[in-house]
Amino acid sequence: MTKEQRIAISRVISDMIKADNIIEETEIQDMKQLMSDYSLTRQDMEAAQNIKLSDAIPVLRVLPQKVREELVNKIYGIAQSDNVCVPREALLLIALKYCLLDEEKKQKDGKPLPKPYLVSCATGEATLNDQYMVYIESKFDKGMNDQLERNFRLIVSLSRLSGFNFIYIPKMVQEFKKMRKEYVLDVISYMAPNFDNKGIHRVYDRLCKMTTVEFFRNVLYERLQVQTTHDITPSLLINIGTSVVPYCSTAGPVQYYTEFLCVPITTDILTLVEGILGYYQSRVSVRQTIAYGNSNGQFKHFGFYKALFDFLIAPPPVAPDLIFLGQSMKTGKHQVAFHFESGYEKTIDLTPKEYNTYLSIAHKSYNERPGLPVGTDRGLQSVISHIKSKITKGVPDLTYAEQYKPERNGNLYIIRLDHTKVFVRHRNLSNDYELCDIPITDI
Repeated sequence: MTKEQRIAISRVISDMIKADNIIEETEIQDMKQLMSDYSLTRQDMEAAQNIKLSDAIPVLRVLPQKVREELVNKIYGIAQSDNVCVPREALLLIALKYCLLDEEKKQKDGKPLPKPYLVSCATGEATLNDQYMVYIESKFDKGMNDQLERNFRLIVSLSRLSGFNFIYIPKMVQEFKKMRKEYVLDVISYMAPNFDNKGIHRVYDRLCKMTTVEFFRNVLYERLQVQTTHDITPSLLINIGTSVVPYCSTAGPVQYYTEFLCVPITTDILTLVEGILGYYQSRVSVRQTIAYGNSNGQFKHFGFYKALFDFLIAPPPVAPDLIFLGQSMKTGKHQVAFHFESGYEKTIDLTPKEYNTYLSIAHKSYNERPGLPVGTDRGLQSVISHIKSKITKGVPDLTYAEQYKPERNGNLYIIRLDHTKVFVRHRNLSNDYELCDIPITDI
């Protein structure tokens, strides 16, 4: 087993132990046993602090099927160490089942069907919390939407009986459209008192015209920066909880990430929902249901409704430019800068190897596509881990921080920041004292 796989297992163990917010003595004993079973070291546990669950799962996918089954069973043992499996633990088990245990399925032409995977987003003030199952698509799929229209009431009822909210954007839009327009405008004015009349009507129009595709592109992909591909098949997005990086606050500033399980719909949607909820109910010990009073025609400001509304009225945060500065003439250290609109620059120091690796990943992400191969250097994982840690510690309040950090995408390392925000600083050949920032795509 590789070091990267041991670190990934360490992260999964940690997330399950902390899932119920109580660390029992039996869980610590189980952890020690798993550390022995998988030869996990304290260094592995320490390194696991700096990755998310969504980073760990892809690493474990390459393990043999029998090893994955054994691992999931042992993780389930941790959840049952106190004889109670709480909802958060059951959600983690759903993620492990669908990402690690589901057999590969193929289309009629023999091509593999898309597999479930985990995605994440940095958690801000407005987040998708509680237990949600959201239908998403990057382009309109008539067949799937017809299925949803036919089975919507049944799916919602089944979901609520298991403690989930099922979200289908067109139905939410219908709710807003049925409300008296002046009432909704007054609510928007109350919730956003700084908006003028034009701004209030703009929010109202977006509420009443939003589609599932727009929700995916403008809210999930652009605003929330959920790390998924720009084009996806119709899928269910299930939030499974929060990853804390690092999960030990003594290791530096803490960043929270909402983790989502994305399950491509490869059967009819009702069968998929029943399968997910059935597995959840077979694991969870604490049963809960969702019951709403009569709120028809009223503006809901809780849960998913509140999050969506907050996203629509909040101004998008402005991400700084990433500038590769090279070696400082004053300190001799290699540096990168985060240049904000105000003109302020926050610099962090990197070793020559870290700097060259970071620059190479950026260059290959934009100029050569698709990124830096994982197998380029045996020590690459450690170098990238240090880069990510320095960014986290050096700029703890960085907007869309994950876009600036190298991340693994299959067998490649990439950065997801838009190419228009990445530059390399050079001295002007005609004036050695004059500096200019050249777009990474022109290097």
